[in-house]
Amino acid sequence: MAFQNVKGTRDFYPNELMARKVIFAKMSEVAKKYGYQEVEAPAMEYKDLLTAKSGEEVSHQIFVLEKRSNESIGLRFDLTVPLTRMFMARQKEIVKPVKWFSLSRMWRYEKPQAGRLREFYQLDVEVFGSDKPEADAEVISLAIDVLQSFGLTKDDIIIKINNRDLLEGFLSGIGVKELEALLRVIDRKSKITPDEFKRDLIMLSVDQFKKVLDYLEILDLDEVAKLTLNKKAQNGLANVRQVLSLLESMGKKDFVHYDPSIARGLAYYTGTVFECFDRAGNFRAILGGGRYDNMVELFGGESTPATGFAIGDVVIELFLKEKGLWPATKLGCDYFIATMDDATYKKGLELAKELRKRYSVQLDIMQRKFGKQLNYANSINAKKVIIIGEEELRNNDVTIKDMASGKQEKVPMDKVKEL
Repeated sequence: MAFQNVKGTRDFYPNELMARKVIFAKMSEVAKKYGYQEVEAPAMEYKDLLTAKSGEEVSHQIFVLEKRSNESIGLRFDLTVPLTRMFMARQKEIVKPVKWFSLSRMWRYEKPQAGRLREFYQLDVEVFGSDKPEADAEVISLAIDVLQSFGLTKDDIIIKINNRDLLEGFLSGIGVKELEALLRVIDRKSKITPDEFKRDLIMLSVDQFKKVLDYLEILDLDEVAKLTLNKKAQNGLANVRQVLSLLESMGKKDFVHYDPSIARGLAYYTGTVFECFDRAGNFRAILGGGRYDNMVELFGGESTPATGFAIGDVVIELFLKEKGLWPATKLGCDYFIATMDDATYKKGLELAKELRKRYSVQLDIMQRKFGKQLNYANSINAKKVIIIGEEELRNNDVTIKDMASGKQEKVPMDKVKEL
């Protein structure tokens, strides 16, 4: 029987893992430049905590571990929940705003498909303590800078921004009662056909149906302002305008625009919401986020505003590979020491001990002939080969071969240790 990795998971071989680490390093670097501090949470949490955020909407996606005693535990499906719990544990003692990021592995029990797997990595950026549009603008700007660090431009990506207060205020203003159900339908608008979308609006009256379709076609906030809006919608309109104005001041105007259909279907979102897409529309959302001002209180903490976003590694890898921007990595070592026999091998071990203080160094551990050692050194992309033969051992020197140029030079043994 040939064993395979679990469906929806991935094996990362050396070059693949190195490319991923390059991407992760860029993510972390950008977050740190904005003053965000890295944190880490356990892979598992109590199931009651994992389901408290959105109940049945995510409960079926949780990998639940075997129940022991009275403990019901599951693997995390995102980082917002664990980081919110961590914030609550020290809520009274840490200075606000709290600006954290984490980059780790998640698990969701769902059918694997293009851009979605059961196990994946995710960068999560969170701000606790600010209810101001400046916080929303900052996390969106950070997200854009992360994508730019990969080589993406305004011609490649677009971040669509909306405000839940604006959307919910408009919908309640026209008499919609099943608000959460409608928001979930609107959130799926770009993922289904127009006919499917209209079919799913069954909870609306004929008049509401027309008003909702007309509203979702308005992409100009000045036109939205001409509508009859209740107080909640007016506040949401003012907020989204402020966020867009701040992003313009940050030089991000060409990366963002208002889109009334962005809803982020989960019930805990409260204000600014946003998603990033490729301009060509070939992929599902690259990243998403928004404000969730009620979650800390929902979990039992003191009421605290919060906002943030997350970007998974699955879709961004597909997109960057399509664009030719996925890192091309070529692993190797600085020095390979080729030897002839036991005596020269022992001398090679002495040199390797010194050189490994500063470089990556390999020796042959297969007792191969000299020619095969050179072939191996070439196959692992060794930058230079240090040759120790009988003559070198007798003269107390070595031959160093540059594998790129093919040039060779004699170097005294003592000088090699000082390289």
